[in-house]
Amino acid sequence: MRTSLIIAATILLAACGKSNEEQLQEAANQSDPASAEVLNNAAEAGTPPQEALQEAGNAAAMTNTDTTPPSAQARPNTPDQPNPPQSGQPIEKTVTNRQ
Repeated sequence: MRTSLIIAATILLAACGKSNEEQLQEAANQSDPASAEVLNNAAEAGTPPQEALQEAGNAAAMTNTDTTPPSAQARPNTPDQPNPPQSGQPIEKTVTNRQ
């Protein structure tokens, strides 16, 4: 996510004929809220584009961290329902379309 934001913003800033402020504001319009705030502040302050993009990438990385573990849980193994089935036992089948 972070690198894609930086690459997209760098390509955007490479556009010809626009000031740094305009380029940073356009990048902010295409960014997530945390990055957009950093880019808008950098545009107003006259920060060099590369510095602003780095700061925006850092802000995006800090807000997009997912620390929660996955919620899917495996079915526990029991003698009557081993996972996978023990050799010699038929595969568990379900009826999906009865006619």
